Amino acid sequence: MKRRIGRITLSMIMSALMVLTMPLTALAGEWDIAEGDIAVNRTSETEQNVSQGSRSENDTNPTITGSSTEHTVTITAATGTTATVTLEDVHIESSNAPISTQGGGNVTIELDGNSKVQAGDSHAGIEKNNDGNLTITDSSGSSEAAGSIEAKGGLYGAGIGGGIHGNGSDITISGNTQVTASGGYESAGIGGGRNKNGSNITISENAQVTASGGYDGAGIGGGNDGDGSDITISGNTQVTAFGGLSAAGIGGGYPGDGSDIIIQDNSYVISIGGYVGSAGIGGGWCGTATNITIRDNANVHAVGGYLLGYYGAGIGNGASVDANGTEVVDDTNLTTGKITIYDPGTTIDEIKAYIKKAQRQSGGQQNPGGSGQQPPSGSDSQQNPSESGDQQNPSESGDQQNPGGSSQQVPSGSGQQNPPSAPADNNIVANSEEVLTPEVPSSHSGSSHSSDNNGGSVNTAPPANEYAIFVTALNNHIEGYLKQLSEAIKSGNTEKANAMIKEGLKLNLGNYMGLNRRTITLLEEVSKAGIATTIDFTHKNINYRTSIPANAEIAPTSLLNKDGYCGALNLMKEYGRIEE
Repeated sequence: MKRRIGRITLSMIMSALMVLTMPLTALAGEWDIAEGDIAVNRTSETEQNVSQGSRSENDTNPTITGSSTEHTVTITAATGTTATVTLEDVHIESSNAPISTQGGGNVTIELDGNSKVQAGDSHAGIEKNNDGNLTITDSSGSSEAAGSIEAKGGLYGAGIGGGIHGNGSDITISGNTQVTASGGYESAGIGGGRNKNGSNITISENAQVTASGGYDGAGIGGGNDGDGSDITISGNTQVTAFGGLSAAGIGGGYPGDGSDIIIQDNSYVISIGGYVGSAGIGGGWCGTATNITIRDNANVHAVGGYLLGYYGAGIGNGASVDANGTEVVDDTNLTTGKITIYDPGTTIDEIKAYIKKAQRQSGGQQNPGGSGQQPPSGSDSQQNPSESGDQQNPSESGDQQNPGGSSQQVPSGSGQQNPPSAPADNNIVANSEEVLTPEVPSSHSGSSHSSDNNGGSVNTAPPANEYAIFVTALNNHIEGYLKQLSEAIKSGNTEKANAMIKEGLKLNLGNYMGLNRRTITLLEEVSKAGIATTIDFTHKNINYRTSIPANAEIAPTSLLNKDGYCGALNLMKEYGRIEE
């Protein structure tokens, strides 16, 4: 008996000694972001160094946890290697990029728990700078305990993708992961930062994604002035995408193009273009679409934008200054799936109402005519692309109807579902009295927007309250700008405040030249804050530009007429014309 005890005791001692003498890599694994910046550097197939302060270890699969408002994670992968990191309930709010990737190789981010990152100005929430692929995934195989991340870009930065002037390319979201990505001003939710493209973006397997573009940025695709291309949505994915002001939900920013977009397998997609003439899927305002394919059992709901008398296609081209956007979609291999095109301006709530009613009237199917999936869960709480209220984006005042933000919020009933008038055998819902539309009044006084597989389109009469919508949206945009400036000053963010003051406020009125008392009063507040406002407008097909100077000697409110209005021409008469 004593011998046995002796053997056990000796065995235990030897085991303990082995543990104590093992390389630190075996004991390493968890890194708390609260303790300092974390740098991950993959140099070979077997070597991945992780360092934080004085701690440095070879850790091929580190888990990062904790919260910080000052520290960041930098992941570098050498060419031909893949750096791997797990985020577990990480919360980072930084003045830089909370998470950034570098090097010539690939980076894989595994998600456990629920993480949130918020970038500072000019940066993306997850900023992709590596040359290889960036994969965000949850490979656990459990949809019930799926890892998630909410990534918000700062001013001019994508939620996931490029920072200011940075492309967002070679991005994959897969597994059971749940991703919410919100772009900052002029940036995509997933894709390009300001003025840049988003390409080779793949959403696959069981991923659930909600992506919202900032002002003029696509939900998924290009930032302002950027294109969205080579975007593939496949598997059993559920995707909801919202374009910023003049940008597509999926595709180009303003005035970018959307090309080589494929939605296939059992994917379920809702894509809503920005309010100003953009396509739901395809080109931004004035942008074009090529090679858009919907096939297999995919179920797609798409909404284009509408303003100034012209609408963007649900799937296809954005509107131009003098023409509607035409539908451009190849559904040749769409088998049991379905495409539904809605009136421009239709809100996410109205789409959900249509879907639910269709489900009820189809005998309880989850998705009549489609894959059997529920609408993307992320859409339930997302009224429009930027209602989170805290994006670094001058356009996001919380009520985005306008030139100044993502713009799906329009008065209730502005967009009744109007599927296309195409032959019954082409898999697009036919336009008839039996169509299951939401029970909301339509603001259209004329024919409904419709489309068919051949790209044909029918003009839609402008809503009677379009001017009221525009002015309300314009005022919301100016109020949002002032709010952002005030918050920057109060928080001591002088860099952001100075940048906003230097760039000034920019407004494009289009053909709407009459400004009401509220608008003029707000512009006077902007002037008193020491900020100039540049105003573009069109009169008799001629483009004009004027500017209300900072600290204007002649108050804008002094120019109001007896009815409380001031025309853009009157502003230009007082403050002068700026030659473009």
